[in-house]
Amino acid sequence: MIGIWFKEDIECILAEHRYVVVTDANGEGEFLLKYLSDDIKQLPISNEYSEIEAKYLAESKYVDSPVLFYVGKKAAQLSFLQEYVQTGGLLVLDDMEVYIKQKLFEATGKNTHLTKDQLLLAAKLSEGKNKNWWQSVADGITEPLRLEDWLLDFLHAPAATRQKMDETVWNVFRSEVYRLIDKPQTEQPAEAMAQEVVNVILLSLADNSINGLLLEVYYQWADSTEKIDTLRKYADNYALPADINPLKAHPNHPFAALDRQLMMMLSNAMKLHQDTKELTKFLKQRTQDRKAKAFKPQWLQSVWLLCTLKVEGLGAISTYQDIATYYRQHFAALDTAMRRIYTDWLNDPATLRPLQEHYTILNNELLTCWFNIKDNYISIQKDIVINALADDKRTAVIVCDGLRLEIAEAVVSAITDKNVKIDRKTDLSVLPSVTENGMSALFGCSEPTTNAQSRFNTLKSIYDDVTIMPLNMLNDGVIAQRLVLNYGDIDEVGEKKQMGALKDITNYEPELREKIAHLFRLGYNKIVLTTDHGFVLTGLLDEADKEPRPEGNVQKIEERYVLSEEPLKVSNLIERTGRYFSSNYQYYAKTDKPFKTTGRYGYSHGGFTPQECIIPAYELNIETNNLALRVMISNKKELKAVTGNYFTVKLLAEGCESDLFRNERKVKLLLYAGSKLVIGNLIYSMKPGETVNVEFELAHGIDKVIVVDKDTSEQIDSCAINKSLSRDIDDLF
Repeated sequence: MIGIWFKEDIECILAEHRYVVVTDANGEGEFLLKYLSDDIKQLPISNEYSEIEAKYLAESKYVDSPVLFYVGKKAAQLSFLQEYVQTGGLLVLDDMEVYIKQKLFEATGKNTHLTKDQLLLAAKLSEGKNKNWWQSVADGITEPLRLEDWLLDFLHAPAATRQKMDETVWNVFRSEVYRLIDKPQTEQPAEAMAQEVVNVILLSLADNSINGLLLEVYYQWADSTEKIDTLRKYADNYALPADINPLKAHPNHPFAALDRQLMMMLSNAMKLHQDTKELTKFLKQRTQDRKAKAFKPQWLQSVWLLCTLKVEGLGAISTYQDIATYYRQHFAALDTAMRRIYTDWLNDPATLRPLQEHYTILNNELLTCWFNIKDNYISIQKDIVINALADDKRTAVIVCDGLRLEIAEAVVSAITDKNVKIDRKTDLSVLPSVTENGMSALFGCSEPTTNAQSRFNTLKSIYDDVTIMPLNMLNDGVIAQRLVLNYGDIDEVGEKKQMGALKDITNYEPELREKIAHLFRLGYNKIVLTTDHGFVLTGLLDEADKEPRPEGNVQKIEERYVLSEEPLKVSNLIERTGRYFSSNYQYYAKTDKPFKTTGRYGYSHGGFTPQECIIPAYELNIETNNLALRVMISNKKELKAVTGNYFTVKLLAEGCESDLFRNERKVKLLLYAGSKLVIGNLIYSMKPGETVNVEFELAHGIDKVIVVDKDTSEQIDSCAINKSLSRDIDDLF
C-alpha cells in the first residue's frame, strides 16, 4: 500500500505542476520510486553539477514529459533546483518514519507505536498487501516479515532471493532465520547460510525432532514440482550420522539410505524369525502419510503389503471361478507387490531372499487350494475378441501378449476418470498357457496356430470391417468401428530379458493407461483389455528348487509344461489329455517352479497356476451425460464414392435454431491420409440447425475425414473417403 500512497502523492502534484522535487536526505525512501509510471522521467540529484544537468534535461530533452527530481539532501540545500521547489511541487521523505505514520493515520485513522525500523521494514515488504494488512501490522498483530513467505525461496535459490532484499530486509531476515534454527548469527554468504538451515532441517528429520515452521517449509519443498530437485540434491549429499536408527527418523524423511537400511533390518528379522511389528508399524506410518510422497519409493508400500497381507478364506473355495474371483480381489495385489520388490531388489539377493521366502509361503497356500479343486478346469478363453466386438458399440479390444491379471488390475485401478465404468471379468486360459494357444483361442480359431495372420483372418471372416493393428501404431486418424490392437511387448521383453524385464513391465502400466485414454478420446465407447496368458516370476532360484524332468518318452519339455504322445508314468504331475499340435498328453507340476531345461529362468509361462491361467477380460465403458451439440457428417454416402477430383464435406449441427439447451459447439475438421494429418487447421462454430459445406481437392492420398471437438479433441464423427471410377468408365462409351 505504501507504494500506492506514494504514487498517488506524486500524481496529485504532477496534475498541477510539470516538475516535482522529492527530497530524501537519509536515502531511506528510494525504494518507492519503482512504483511510479515509466512516463515520469526520474532524474537523480547528487551534487550541484547534477542539478545543472538535470535542469537542462528537464527543459530540453524532457520538455514534454512530467519530471521527478530525486534529491539525496534537504530542499534548503539545493541551488539550481530551488526555483522548482518554490514554483513546482515538493514531496519530503527526509523522515520516512513521519511519512509512513502520516499515511497510516490517513488510511486507518489510527496512530501506531511501531519503531522506525519496523515501519521501514513493513513499507519495503508491503507490495501486494492491502490496508487490512497494514492495520494488522500497525496494531502489532502481524509481523512485517514472515519467514514462511521467504524461507523456501531462499533455500531453493539463496543468491537470487538475497538479491531481492535490500539491507534492511536482509538483516531482519537473517536475524529471524538464525533465531529459528537456534544458532548464533554470523556474517556469511547466502549459499552458506542456506546450507546451514538445510543441515538443521535434515538432521531434525533424521532424529524426528523437527516441528513448526521448519517442518512446514520441508513439506512445501518436498511437494513442490518446481523446487524439489534442489531438496533432493541436499538430501543426497547429506552425511547421515553413523549411528542413525531408521525407526527413530521422521516418517516423512527424504533419505533413501534409511529406507534401504530399514529394508535390510526387516529382511534380517525375517531370516532370524524375529518379531517385525515395530518395523511394519513404521512402514505403515511412512507409506500411508501422503506428505513428501516423492521421497517414498514404490517398493515401500509393496513391502508393507507383503508383511501384512494374510491369505484367508480359501477354505470356502470349491471352483475355479471362485478362486479366480479371490485372486483378483485379494491376491493379485500381493503379486504386484512382489513384482515391484523384485524390480528394485533383485541385485541384492541377500536382502531379497527372506522376503521371497515369505511370499512363497503365502503363494503356496493359494497354489494348494488351486491344485486341490475337484471341479473340472474348463477354459472360457475362446472367442473373447469375437464376443467383445459383437454389439453395436464402437469397440476397441487391446490384446496383450503376457498380461498377467495383476498388471491389468494395476492398470485399471489407477484410472481416475469417474465416467469410466469397469467390469472386471476374468476367464481361464487354454492349456498350455502359451502364446500360439491362447491367441488362437482369443481370435476364435478352431485349432491352435502359430501363424498370426491366420488368426487375424479368422476374425476378419466374421467381421469384415474390423481393423487390426499394433497398439503402438494407434493414432488420431483411426476411425474403425471395430478395432483390435495387439500389444506383444510384455511377453517379448520377458522372454528376452527374463527378470531383467521387470522395470520395462512396470513402465507398461502407464503406457496402457495412456492408450486407453487415447481410445476414449477417439470416441470409442467400449474398450476390452485381455490377454493370451499370464506368467510366473521365479525370482531367486536354486538348482534344487527346479522340477526334475519326468521319465518316459517326452516329446517336448518347456519350463512350465511337458508334452508327450503317450502317457507318462508320473504321480506327482497333473496330466491333461487332449490334442495339442502333435501331442496327446500335457503334464504340469504342482508348483510355480520351472522344469530343468536349457532355457533361461525367471520369467516363464505355459504352466498351470493362477498367475498363468486366470486372465483378464476387463471391459471399460465410458458413461457421459454429454449435452454438447451433436455435429455430424451428413453426406457420408457421397464421400464413400467420390467422382472426380474434388469432394465436399457437409457438416450438420443437430437440432433447430430454437433449441434452448444446446447453444454452440466449435469443431475442427481433419483430413487424413492413412495416419498422416494432411489438413487440420479448419475450425467452425456450429449452432443448432446450421450446415457447413467445405470443398477439397482429392489429393495427397486423403482417405478419411474426421470431426473433433476443438476444446477436448474428442472424435465426434468420421467417414472414409473413396474415389469412384464410375465417371471414368462412363467416358469409355
